[in-house]
Amino acid sequence: MSSSRESSRYHRDASRERHLASTSRGTRSVSASRTFPLELDVEADLLIHPDGAVATEILRPSETEIEEATDSLETPVHGVSSNGQDFKPWWKRPSPWWFLTITPVVALARAATMAPRVEIYIQLVCDAYRPDTTVGQMFSLAAKDGDRWELCSSDPVVQAAVAKLAMAMTTSMGVLGCLTTGWWGSLSDRYGRTRVMTVAIIGLLLEDLGFLIVCNFSKLLPGGYWALTVAPVIAGLMGGLGTAGANMNAYIADCTDVTSRSRFFSLSLGLLFLGYSIGPTFGSVLISYTRNTLSVFAVAATLHVAYAFLTGCIIPESLSTAHMAEARGRAAEEEAQRTKGGVRIWLARTVGGFIRPLALLLPGKVEMEDGKQRRKRDWSLLLLAAGYGCTIALKGDITYEYQYMSLMYGWTSEELGYYTSALGTTRTVYLTILLPLIMKTLQPKPAIQISTEQHKPLDYRSISRPTSPSTKSQSPPPGSPSHHASPALDLALARLSILIELVAYTLMALAPNGHLFTAYAIVSALGAGFTPAVNSVASALYMQQGGRELGKLFGALGVVQTICSQVMGPFVFGVTYMKTVATFPQAIFVVTVAVLAVSFIMLVPTRVHSPSNVDVEGPTREPTPVGERAPLLMQRGRKAAGLSATA
Repeated sequence: MSSSRESSRYHRDASRERHLASTSRGTRSVSASRTFPLELDVEADLLIHPDGAVATEILRPSETEIEEATDSLETPVHGVSSNGQDFKPWWKRPSPWWFLTITPVVALARAATMAPRVEIYIQLVCDAYRPDTTVGQMFSLAAKDGDRWELCSSDPVVQAAVAKLAMAMTTSMGVLGCLTTGWWGSLSDRYGRTRVMTVAIIGLLLEDLGFLIVCNFSKLLPGGYWALTVAPVIAGLMGGLGTAGANMNAYIADCTDVTSRSRFFSLSLGLLFLGYSIGPTFGSVLISYTRNTLSVFAVAATLHVAYAFLTGCIIPESLSTAHMAEARGRAAEEEAQRTKGGVRIWLARTVGGFIRPLALLLPGKVEMEDGKQRRKRDWSLLLLAAGYGCTIALKGDITYEYQYMSLMYGWTSEELGYYTSALGTTRTVYLTILLPLIMKTLQPKPAIQISTEQHKPLDYRSISRPTSPSTKSQSPPPGSPSHHASPALDLALARLSILIELVAYTLMALAPNGHLFTAYAIVSALGAGFTPAVNSVASALYMQQGGRELGKLFGALGVVQTICSQVMGPFVFGVTYMKTVATFPQAIFVVTVAVLAVSFIMLVPTRVHSPSNVDVEGPTREPTPVGERAPLLMQRGRKAAGLSATA
């Protein structure tokens, strides 16, 4: 009897230790340096394709996670939860709700400052080039009354200088953000999500404070208005928006299991949409009420102070101490290896680590469907990535579009705020409601599956550890074309989205007044389905070339997005507007239309082939940690007919 008690106690203690270790190991698989969609239209793929490749990559459990979850659930431990922190009060337990509750407020603060930034640029540059036009308080609405704002906003010299300033700020922050986001993400694995998040938020706070300081003391600072470039450089070195977004996603993933992660990511997406939709209108109303443009930045700085305080002092850390210690040990070993290699080896690894993911986009060989067992090099994925890069580069012309509207229509930050909210609301409704419904209606219905044996609902409790490779996997991966609708529909959506934007931008260049310009811009927002569609098509193309690690694919697309939207786009559109604002300001729209045309041309020869290893009579089954999938009804009928004929 005594030995039985000792054995039972030993098993309970071992189960408890195994469960806590499982929690630590499970957290290790979620890294802030892992590629999570950061753009809103990229994350919209979770809503448009809830069973698609993007959602599959983020939400799919690995075999290790399933085995660990199975171990922990086979022997329940009293008093220990899935995160090992049931003994702590709720305010000391990590939860995705910590960030979800403040996400719309922070997004609102960021969106509210978008339009006023351009107005501040114009007024600072105008004060330097046309000091005789300054009236009273430069950033009050009274100072913009009369002819001053019209003179400043319509001056080609001022507009060119503003374009040069905006290009320098955007490019510097983009380049530094590209180079530091991965490092900060790795640092969060070693020292915690909340600490790194606090650093990134402080960087955004310093950017707001930099605006306030330069706007009030530009005449006393070295370089005048060029002092505005200091804050974005500091924010970029501290990670910027990329690090903040990656760590928030990693924190949410740390605190959720694979069965609920999709819901929390979708909710986070909706809250971001909400903040970005009402933020510009909030900024316009605040400026109208306070009659001072800088009031928006004061409110944004206050919210960032509160955000930094919450992440640094209130929100509990999602990573365990053991996990962070283990990550620091691995980092120390890697650092020792780099030290042996010298500075040259370290530099080659650093630069190569940033560019290496692009090699995945190079043409690969696929089997042809002409009945001949031959392979041909497929350029579709490379062409798709090139078209994606061209279209995503349009994000770099937002500042110059604001300048164009100020130049042509005399809009202030108040009108620009309402304009931005109109576009944001349209994009939100389209991506979260209309487009998912359209795709659900147009997608072909999946084939009916009839189970050959009774299965319980998919749950960790019903997942059994595979005993052999043959029983371990019997279904195509969830992200494969056979699992959800054919990616041909997504490819058609991508092409249609480009055509919509191409027509809309052409009309925007010809718009004689601000009302028509806004109407055409709202039409262009209907092309927001391009990026989610490209994500789906890219995953299908990657898998038809034999690829299975979708994280690497989206990492490569993330590099393309960063280079094109944060470096090349702002540079090209900035130089174009700076050189043509005095003679032909519509040139930025001509360049936009040309870029969209190139993107469409890249997508024309792109083809998504049906998997050559799938046969009607006997589909090839691929590994998956989930149980065996039942054959199709038609296949079962054919097999039964074959057996009866043989008999």
